[in-house]
Amino acid sequence: MILIRADANEQIGTGHIMRCLSIACALIDQGEEVLFATADHCGAKLIKNKGFKAVCLNSQWTEMEKEVSTLLAIIKANKIKLLLVDSYYVTEYYFSTLALYTKLAYIDDLNRSFYVIDYLINYNVYAAIYDYSWFEKTKTKLLLGPMYAPLRGEFKRISPHIIKSNVQEVLVSAGGADPGCVIEKIMSNICPEMKNIVFHFVIGALNPRIDDIKKLADEKGNVVLHINEQHMSNLMKSCDVAISAAGTTLYELCSIGIPTITYTLADNQVVAMEQFKNQNIMLSAGDCRIDDKFIDNIKNRLKELDDIELRKQLSETMQTLVDGNGAERIAKELLSQQ
Repeated sequence: MILIRADANEQIGTGHIMRCLSIACALIDQGEEVLFATADHCGAKLIKNKGFKAVCLNSQWTEMEKEVSTLLAIIKANKIKLLLVDSYYVTEYYFSTLALYTKLAYIDDLNRSFYVIDYLINYNVYAAIYDYSWFEKTKTKLLLGPMYAPLRGEFKRISPHIIKSNVQEVLVSAGGADPGCVIEKIMSNICPEMKNIVFHFVIGALNPRIDDIKKLADEKGNVVLHINEQHMSNLMKSCDVAISAAGTTLYELCSIGIPTITYTLADNQVVAMEQFKNQNIMLSAGDCRIDDKFIDNIKNRLKELDDIELRKQLSETMQTLVDGNGAERIAKELLSQQ
């Protein structure tokens, strides 16, 4: 059995658990059992809705060293052969202690420290700019680059996206919780000015303002809400352009080939946004938390994407980056030495 340690809440959104669920599904497809462990009950519903069991550690998600003894008891009781961890609050002590009892894999977005682990996964477009040389003389196997982007099965084998002559449908994604209230800002300041476009807003499972968003949407004639959308690939395919925070959703959009305007709503997204922009894969609207011209930036980027040739170029580049088989590749690597 493999144990996956991840959390979701209003502060960090749902991204950690969602990408781990993709890997969990790939592990199940290859005949492995999977169990989740979370600090609290915030992400349990997401996990259980996908048919997986979740154990609550009754711990603080920002203080992971305090949960080690509880986690070790779970590892021993369930004969866990590998622990996959997805959190920014791990420490060297956390991993060095657990390494005595099971193999370890870590999804790393930040390259903050050296850890005693068996697998390091960084599927981000910026993985190549990080210096992982400290792992060269260790047993750690590095799984780097977008070919390992852990997407759901619905994003496999996607045909080239059809680029229309005009932008008619725009997808807006702001993560599981949207702490920057980006949805309301776009709905209030952009939708009224672009009546010829239908805006599809994806409302995350942990967004605490759903009722207010529904009321605001009722006032607009060109707004469609998608609450807890279960078929994201189909929704993406139906749209001409996307506006999305710089999380794992960007790799889903790449697999579909939807020309995208990306932005940051958290510190861990800054490098991703910059690299997608610098590599001419996506357009950038800046940081929604600090950029006073954030909404103007989105308006200007949407106007740029009126250019059909630009949209074609971006779409082709995006689909060469991601093929939707990343979760399967990760699962095979994790099971290769079991």
